[in-house]
Amino acid sequence: MAHTRAPDKINKTPQEMQNLGFDIDFNVPVVETLGYDGQNLQRTVTDNLQIYHLVNGGYDYFCFSAPGTALATAGWMIFRLDSDTNKMYADANANFDNVATDPTALDYWYSVP
Repeated sequence: MAHTRAPDKINKTPQEMQNLGFDIDFNVPVVETLGYDGQNLQRTVTDNLQIYHLVNGGYDYFCFSAPGTALATAGWMIFRLDSDTNKMYADANANFDNVATDPTALDYWYSVP
Protein backbone atom coordinates (compact mmCIF):
# COMPACT_ATOMS: atom_id res chain seq x y z
CA MET A 1 0.00 0.00 0.00
CA ALA A 2 1.45 3.35 -1.04
CA HIS A 3 1.52 6.20 1.44
CA THR A 4 1.30 9.83 0.37
CA ARG A 5 2.97 11.06 3.55
CA ALA A 6 6.40 10.30 4.92
CA PRO A 7 6.35 7.26 7.28
CA ASP A 8 7.27 9.43 10.25
CA LYS A 9 4.06 11.49 9.65
CA ILE A 10 1.65 8.53 9.79
CA ASN A 11 -0.16 8.49 13.12
CA LYS A 12 -1.85 5.09 12.94
CA THR A 13 -0.88 1.72 11.54
CA PRO A 14 -3.22 -0.05 9.10
CA GLN A 15 -4.22 -2.43 11.92
CA GLU A 16 -5.08 0.47 14.22
CA MET A 17 -7.23 1.99 11.47
CA GLN A 18 -9.08 -1.31 11.01
CA ASN A 19 -9.63 -1.53 14.76
CA LEU A 20 -11.17 1.96 14.79
CA GLY A 21 -13.65 0.87 12.09
CA PHE A 22 -14.87 -2.22 13.96
CA ASP A 23 -18.36 -2.35 15.53
CA ILE A 24 -18.06 -4.34 18.76
CA ASP A 25 -21.85 -4.57 19.24
CA PHE A 26 -22.42 -6.37 15.93
CA ASN A 27 -18.91 -7.85 15.68
CA VAL A 28 -18.35 -6.62 12.10
CA PRO A 29 -15.99 -4.20 10.36
CA VAL A 30 -17.80 -1.00 9.37
CA VAL A 31 -17.06 1.16 6.34
CA GLU A 32 -18.93 4.35 5.54
CA THR A 33 -19.19 5.22 1.87
CA LEU A 34 -18.51 8.77 0.78
CA GLY A 35 -19.17 10.53 -2.49
CA TYR A 36 -18.04 13.72 -4.11
CA ASP A 37 -20.83 15.89 -5.55
CA GLY A 38 -18.50 18.27 -7.34
CA GLN A 39 -18.32 20.58 -4.34
CA ASN A 40 -18.27 18.55 -1.13
CA LEU A 41 -17.24 15.15 0.15
CA GLN A 42 -20.33 13.74 1.85
CA ARG A 43 -22.04 10.55 2.97
CA THR A 44 -23.85 8.73 0.18
CA VAL A 45 -25.78 6.08 2.05
CA THR A 46 -29.44 5.97 1.02
CA ASP A 47 -30.84 7.00 4.39
CA ASN A 48 -28.96 10.29 4.00
CA LEU A 49 -30.36 11.16 0.57
CA GLN A 50 -33.43 13.14 -0.38
CA ILE A 51 -35.37 11.38 -3.15
CA TYR A 52 -37.76 12.92 -5.67
CA HIS A 53 -39.66 10.55 -8.00
CA LEU A 54 -41.68 11.50 -11.08
CA VAL A 55 -43.51 9.39 -13.68
CA ASN A 56 -44.01 11.01 -17.09
CA GLY A 57 -44.27 9.82 -20.68
CA GLY A 58 -43.45 6.17 -19.99
CA TYR A 59 -40.37 7.01 -17.90
CA ASP A 60 -39.71 6.90 -14.18
CA TYR A 61 -37.42 9.75 -13.11
CA PHE A 62 -35.39 9.37 -9.91
CA CYS A 63 -33.67 12.40 -8.41
CA PHE A 64 -31.27 12.16 -5.44
CA SER A 65 -29.65 14.93 -3.40
CA ALA A 66 -28.41 15.83 0.04
CA PRO A 67 -31.29 16.48 2.49
CA GLY A 68 -32.65 20.01 2.25
CA THR A 69 -31.52 20.64 -1.35
CA ALA A 70 -34.13 22.71 -3.21
CA LEU A 71 -35.36 21.34 -6.54
CA ALA A 72 -34.07 24.49 -8.27
CA THR A 73 -30.55 24.01 -6.86
CA ALA A 74 -27.92 22.30 -9.03
CA GLY A 75 -27.19 19.52 -6.55
CA TRP A 76 -29.15 16.54 -7.85
CA MET A 77 -28.11 13.23 -9.42
CA ILE A 78 -30.86 12.20 -11.82
CA PHE A 79 -31.56 9.10 -13.86
CA ARG A 80 -34.60 7.69 -15.60
CA LEU A 81 -35.82 4.17 -16.26
CA ASP A 82 -37.71 3.21 -19.40
CA SER A 83 -40.31 0.44 -19.62
CA ASP A 84 -37.51 -2.12 -20.11
CA THR A 85 -35.76 -0.81 -16.95
CA ASN A 86 -32.83 0.63 -18.94
CA LYS A 87 -31.14 3.24 -16.79
CA MET A 88 -30.31 6.54 -18.48
CA TYR A 89 -28.36 9.26 -16.65
CA ALA A 90 -28.97 12.99 -16.98
CA ASP A 91 -25.97 14.57 -18.70
CA ALA A 92 -24.51 11.04 -19.08
CA ASN A 93 -23.07 11.08 -15.57
CA ALA A 94 -23.94 10.31 -11.96
CA ASN A 95 -22.78 13.69 -10.64
CA PHE A 96 -24.86 15.69 -8.19
CA ASP A 97 -24.94 18.72 -10.53
CA ASN A 98 -28.45 18.84 -12.01
CA VAL A 99 -31.57 20.87 -11.24
CA ALA A 100 -34.65 18.73 -10.48
CA THR A 101 -37.46 21.22 -11.14
CA ASP A 102 -38.23 19.48 -14.47
CA PRO A 103 -36.20 16.29 -14.92
CA THR A 104 -38.12 15.53 -18.14
CA ALA A 105 -36.39 18.48 -19.86
CA LEU A 106 -32.85 17.13 -19.34
CA ASP A 107 -30.79 15.13 -21.84
CA TYR A 108 -30.26 11.44 -20.99
CA TRP A 109 -27.82 8.73 -22.13
CA TYR A 110 -27.79 5.00 -21.51
CA SER A 111 -24.29 4.79 -20.14
CA VAL A 112 -22.11 6.79 -17.82
CA PRO A 113 -18.79 7.61 -19.54
